[in-house]
Amino acid sequence: MNDLDQASEAIEREALISLHRHCPESTRDELGLFLEEVGDALVAGASNDPSILLNRSLGLGTRSEVRRESIEEIDALYLQRGVGRYFLHVYPETLADGPAVFEGTRLVPARGWMKFQRAAEAPLVRETELEIRRVESVAEGGADFGRIVAGAFGMTAAAGPLLAGLVHDPRWHVFVSYEGDQAAGAGALMIDSGVGWLEWGATDPAFRRRGSQGAIMRARIEAARAANCTAMFTETGEASGDDPQHSYGNIQRYGFRESILRQNWAPDS
Repeated sequence: MNDLDQASEAIEREALISLHRHCPESTRDELGLFLEEVGDALVAGASNDPSILLNRSLGLGTRSEVRRESIEEIDALYLQRGVGRYFLHVYPETLADGPAVFEGTRLVPARGWMKFQRAAEAPLVRETELEIRRVESVAEGGADFGRIVAGAFGMTAAAGPLLAGLVHDPRWHVFVSYEGDQAAGAGALMIDSGVGWLEWGATDPAFRRRGSQGAIMRARIEAARAANCTAMFTETGEASGDDPQHSYGNIQRYGFRESILRQNWAPDS
């Protein structure tokens, strides 16, 4: 991994820690939320929510060699917590012995996630009739943000307050698009150590093809530029022939380029 890839990994880790840190206690209990470290891996999960975005481990192999013992310890942790499916993120070059380290475990390859990076040039201009608002409280837009994102990423409705809690961390810039008082789309940007991490881009199905995603992408890029970020990062699922991933093309249209493909391993169902 080069320096930029290391920077993207570091800010993604901070973003995940922030998500858990600012979750209301009642929501934490309802979701069965947990966050633990196993070696260099950050193991995140929600026993009562099936979304893969809440049940994933990142960082394994970024500081030390990936060992079978760590893989088995992470898997055992999820089993103990009652999580049936999760992603273990691994960069291929961190596997000294290649995929052989997974032999004998119950994990098999799953669809990878592509990371993207972008310099600080001005973003593409795309027009929309929707109003883009910066959200700074749960009551004034935060709940809308949480509801839209939870629905878009297959989370239970109980996850809404978890996502809305991001407004309590000043490093996050949270945006929601509106038609009048009706929320249409959402997206967030974390700024830390001079770089930006774009996450949680989502649109209410009733407002698709209205320009929300592109407008919120532009708002986040402009916020990162205003903060003098030297680089911006984001990610989405790996594109394939039968599922080209709409977000993949949208990310590229806004000046992001493919950076590094992260492999995912998941329990064999």
